[in-house]
Amino acid sequence: MTYIFRYSLPAIIAIALLAGCSKSESQTIVAVGYDDVDQVLNDSVPAFGGKCYVVIHEDGKAVYSKGYGGYTGSTRQLIASCSKWLSAAVLMSLVDEGKIKLSDSVGKYLPVFTANQKGNITIAQLFSHTSGFPGNSTQGYESNVLSTLQLAADGIAKNVPLLNAPGTTFYYGGVSMQVAGRICEVASGKDWKTLAAEKIFTPCGMVNTDFGLTANPQIGGGARSTPDDYIRFLDMLMNKGVAANGTRVLSEAAVNAMEESQTAHATIAYTPYPAAWLGTKDFYAIGNWRDVTGPGGELIENSSPGAFGSHPWINRGKKRTGFIFTFIADNGYLTTIATSLKIRALVRNK
Repeated sequence: MTYIFRYSLPAIIAIALLAGCSKSESQTIVAVGYDDVDQVLNDSVPAFGGKCYVVIHEDGKAVYSKGYGGYTGSTRQLIASCSKWLSAAVLMSLVDEGKIKLSDSVGKYLPVFTANQKGNITIAQLFSHTSGFPGNSTQGYESNVLSTLQLAADGIAKNVPLLNAPGTTFYYGGVSMQVAGRICEVASGKDWKTLAAEKIFTPCGMVNTDFGLTANPQIGGGARSTPDDYIRFLDMLMNKGVAANGTRVLSEAAVNAMEESQTAHATIAYTPYPAAWLGTKDFYAIGNWRDVTGPGGELIENSSPGAFGSHPWINRGKKRTGFIFTFIADNGYLTTIATSLKIRALVRNK
């Protein structure tokens, strides 16, 4: 693979002053054949408010990295629903340890749900938006920064009604994942932020990723991360659970289970993806979209885009990972989705 390196004056100064920074923070990389991606971004980023960073890896090596508007590989922002993929990995680390099973019921760990006739929901249903709960609660339990994860889960059990029988309906949102996060705390004896750091962030070398400061972290949307960190996470998944530093973070079985469809028998009540874009009923797994599939449900690409416009994805067949990173507080997803999907299609067809 041939690479083209383009250094700006600020990047040269950064290299001189910050010799320890990573490559993606200090240089633009456009591999031969990726000029079309470059053109799409040059045309589109003004609509992003001029701020964006894109990194694409092939077999763990950068084939494209470029920042706009001062964004670098170490720029940190809230990543909204890109968090769901991270949280799914935390969940699966406890499956690996035998502390929970995806088939376990909520009531096994949180008796308050059984007491409120909601104890038979499974952990898999919680993490695939098929629990029967609405996507978000009118009370805002899943986003109340003054609460705790325990109090949020208790409030959901007592006061958020099931709209559908568990397993029958897909309703995208954060309520169910908040409950699953509390189950992880109970099963492990550790708080969510400690779990995320110990099980995923630290072994992957994600030194600038966390779930904020609140005792009620948003499991489905509250993480902060950087392009450098998140691409390490994607490369770990691409490598079936082994991080670039050689650390096994998840078992291959856990990664496979995380990518298996959970929606084959569910009808759609709400999805941020237009339903017409979902070409299969097997469109969602554990915390990630199975949004490009082949014959027999073979997974080609999966992703976990966020409301603020950031968009991570994996293409397994071609061993490519990518992260389009930006922050647009108002309608970021709608502003960036067409560009993100166009870039993914270009990369997929190379």
